[in-house]
Amino acid sequence: MIKINLKFIVLMIDIVLILLIGCTKNEETKVFEIDNTEEIFGKKDEEEVTVKKHYMILNPPKDLIELKELVEKYINEHPVEEDMKGIEGKNMIFDLSFYRESEDLPRDWQPDESYMNTDRLEHHKNDLIAYIIWSDAEPQKEYNVYDKNKEGKVIKRMRFIEDQLVE
Repeated sequence: MIKINLKFIVLMIDIVLILLIGCTKNEETKVFEIDNTEEIFGKKDEEEVTVKKHYMILNPPKDLIELKELVEKYINEHPVEEDMKGIEGKNMIFDLSFYRESEDLPRDWQPDESYMNTDRLEHHKNDLIAYIIWSDAEPQKEYNVYDKNKEGKVIKRMRFIEDQLVE
């Protein structure tokens, strides 16, 4: 009887451990462009065209230097300039925003411009955790990375010009 109870207890402990390990398994970090959010500003008679793109980072690193490196690696592997080769004779400004996933901004979020409801990315600044800007005229990239609490209050901010920490 004691052997049966002991085997049962060991079996139950094994099941609990397997469940705990499965539940605490970390998802890998992933970056992707949020569909239907690209914006291009500039008129035919203007010399500048601004390209705004928006991205989601699933499971972003907490360390701001790692976050900056992740964003930098992503834009180097997915160059925005390549997409804009059709716009010639204009000074291009590239403005890229990276958001974390949250309850208000889920991974499958899409803009909503319906009659009674409006939900745009500018309503989700609390989840903005990285921002990059550069242009053809000023090719040095400026990186801003943020550590924010759940409510979106900035806990820590770091600003880089290329690899140089500024401030």
